[in-house]
Amino acid sequence: MAKSELELIQYLMRIISHKSGDVCKVTYTPQKIAFPKSAEGETTLPRSTPEEQGVDSAFIEKLFRTLYNNNSCHMHKIMVVRNGYVIGECAFKPFDMDYWHVTHSMCKSVTGMAIGLLVYEGKIKLDDKIEDIFGKKGPLQIFFSKGLTVRHLLTMSSGVEFNESGSVLVNDWRKQFLESQTKFTPGTAFEYNSMNSYMLSAIVTEVTGESMFDYLEPRIFEPLGIKRVYWESCPQNINKGGWGMYLRAEDMAKLGQLYLNKGMYDGKRILPEEWVEEATQAHMATGEVTAPGYGFQLWTSSSRLGAYTFNGMLGQNVYIFPDVNMMVVTNAGNEDLFQKGNMSQTVHRLMSELEVQDAPIPVTQEVRCKQSSLGEFIRMAEDIPECRTVIAGGGWNKKKKRNTCGMSPKFRYHLMKCIDGVTYDMDDKGVGFMPILLQILHNNHTDGIKSVGFKLDERSGSFFLLITEGKTVHEIKCGFDGFRAVTEIDEHGEIYAISTVSEFSIDEYGRPVLRNEFYMLEDSTCRVMNIYFGKREPLEHDTGFTLEKTDVPENIGIRFDEVPGSGMLMRILNQFGHLELGKGMSGFVLNRLSDFGAIDALMMAITVAVRPKLHGRIHDKDGSLGYDNIDELPEEAYLIADEDDAIMEDD
Repeated sequence: MAKSELELIQYLMRIISHKSGDVCKVTYTPQKIAFPKSAEGETTLPRSTPEEQGVDSAFIEKLFRTLYNNNSCHMHKIMVVRNGYVIGECAFKPFDMDYWHVTHSMCKSVTGMAIGLLVYEGKIKLDDKIEDIFGKKGPLQIFFSKGLTVRHLLTMSSGVEFNESGSVLVNDWRKQFLESQTKFTPGTAFEYNSMNSYMLSAIVTEVTGESMFDYLEPRIFEPLGIKRVYWESCPQNINKGGWGMYLRAEDMAKLGQLYLNKGMYDGKRILPEEWVEEATQAHMATGEVTAPGYGFQLWTSSSRLGAYTFNGMLGQNVYIFPDVNMMVVTNAGNEDLFQKGNMSQTVHRLMSELEVQDAPIPVTQEVRCKQSSLGEFIRMAEDIPECRTVIAGGGWNKKKKRNTCGMSPKFRYHLMKCIDGVTYDMDDKGVGFMPILLQILHNNHTDGIKSVGFKLDERSGSFFLLITEGKTVHEIKCGFDGFRAVTEIDEHGEIYAISTVSEFSIDEYGRPVLRNEFYMLEDSTCRVMNIYFGKREPLEHDTGFTLEKTDVPENIGIRFDEVPGSGMLMRILNQFGHLELGKGMSGFVLNRLSDFGAIDALMMAITVAVRPKLHGRIHDKDGSLGYDNIDELPEEAYLIADEDDAIMEDD
């Protein structure tokens, strides 16, 4: 087995084994800042009704509603633009159109723009060899004989073996990339590899002496009025290029509009027209049905003539349709990978059916009804107060009912008072609060949850979860009855905004359950935490009596899940990692491991790691309520509800 494959499996095993803290070989430095609530000089796109731009409002509603009703799409935000005007936008609760959102690989297209600028300024040529940019020094001379060029990086045809999995294994990504072997002659085949995009960023820094972000700020971000943008860097302080950018949906649309306008924006030439035309052509065949070609850091589409996409995994896209001068921008948290998921298929299918007019559609009573219907749907999906009861606690389109009994507000209040100030110590202190996928992508691994406590603020009526992770106590406000409860938490120096949707209920065993859905407002992941309160005898409820402190549940069971879940994580690892079966010596070893079920066991372990179960006993300094050994916990502490009742479905 190759060294890199072995190191990746070791890394995964540490995560699976709940080895919290320093599981990664890459040096961690906190980077992500809190979202700026405002920015001077930020511009907005003009707004218009669909009909004013020749589009039927019924189509916009059909697009929004179809995506909303599909459980697997997990929509966060959507924006539709035609002729430079926003004609439809919706942030599905609990998300906010004004917040930035991780873009994943969508930002590769911005990296492509930076290369276009370098070419425009005469600083590089697409057929320049990497040896001419970085210089023939030391072991790099062996690599340079392969003839790798800037064009090969742009078109994902370098064939270099060092890929995304290396971002969690080594500190010097550039050195590792340049010293890696190639799988095929560069330019002869397509193989998606985010490290190609990273190397493009490294080229910008090598040629200009600036980070790619600093290089782009006066050339792209300032002219487009993009002020609230952030781009992570590697341990060598080079912008990641292929991932790690945060943008608002409207700013994603501005970048799409720049290409729709052939490099013009607000009457100014930003990129040369010939660059945009060449960048949006298919240079390599991808083998994907809906995205058959790859241009310069973007995908071409088969849904409409000349269509192409700035594409990021899990639903971060700018779908561009030049023949109708239109685009669709999405942020989501689904299992969309290379536009093969239900969300992309829905967008491409509906857009392929769209008919538009060049002139505005006259406003009639029928048109007013359609516009009103669209507005009502958006208010419902965003959960405006008057529509709260329609999708209270929604936002992820939970159509499947959980088999739980209701809990009256009175009993809920008494239960909150009962557990106010109570803390439970966890038996497994290696499970983290943040989603595993987010930890991996940010190299920000958990210290492990040590305890979970509760606090009731009588004056405001607010209820809080107190989650102790390492030396940090996250005080997270619960949001009940459809209300948003946003908390900013500090995770090793990085600030993340979380919106919590909470619900008390009674499960089939008669136990109170506190369900919490933690939506990462700036990310594509969601963490679910179900807390089951156990006693030797089930708590009676709704009988009119008041709970006393002597009724404090002695133990709790916790079950976690995250969306997207283990299935998506395994697909990403198979696509970008080294776990796939193949030929050669490493392939032979992996095939033999598969014969003995080791690979299947690893995949099952990853599933368990994404959906761990914890148990906690009440913390009491005197030991009067606690247990000396976790084995002494009552049987009820280990009862976990069936999956269909306890876990949010990730279809």
